[in-house]
Amino acid sequence: MTQTQVVLYDTLSNLPGNNWSPNPAKPRFEPSDISIAMKAIDAKPNKRSDGTDVYLVPVLSDPNTGALITDSLEIASYLEKPYSEKAIFPNNSESLTREFDSAHFRLIIPAVKSIFARSTEILSPASAKLFIGVRSIDVPLPWDATYSEDWALLEKGYNPAHEWYQKTDGKWFMGDAFSYADIIVACCLLWFKRVLKEYGWVRISSWNGAKWAQLLAGVEKECKLA
Repeated sequence: MTQTQVVLYDTLSNLPGNNWSPNPAKPRFEPSDISIAMKAIDAKPNKRSDGTDVYLVPVLSDPNTGALITDSLEIASYLEKPYSEKAIFPNNSESLTREFDSAHFRLIIPAVKSIFARSTEILSPASAKLFIGVRSIDVPLPWDATYSEDWALLEKGYNPAHEWYQKTDGKWFMGDAFSYADIIVACCLLWFKRVLKEYGWVRISSWNGAKWAQLLAGVEKECKLA
């Protein structure tokens, strides 16, 4: 039976090619108003930390099964079974990857204010308003007052991540086995590369013996994006 393409919803930006966000890093369809598009497909809203509803991307709509999946990790878990060419949770590593996702997030979240500020500059006014409203609940405004401090925190955050990779026998987090853990790291690096000024990415690329530039290039090649 012929299958219909799944649809991945993303947020519009002013960047060529659009994709910039670490979560919906491989968009297929880009609505200008997230809430209208999500309500049209009967997607359920997320809950903000203050209890109010908000529609967030990524959201995956699979017309072959009727599934509507939110959250990038849940989408990856869903897609692996019927659609992935090879496992992205090798050796039953999905539980480990979920812990890795949280640990990686804790490393970078103290340093994201300046990156959030830059992200709003490449969004449409409607998307920027939504982005600020959602993200400022957990990362209070202002976002552009601690630029130098944020860079120091970001570099500090990547040092333990580098140690994680150093303890494996291969180039990936799980040694020779490519996994979704590497995609998690690479998608944040893609975010930095896309939204920061060129010198910002050059700076990140120099950290830890150029590890992060090499990792992003490796993941893009592995996922046939390069």
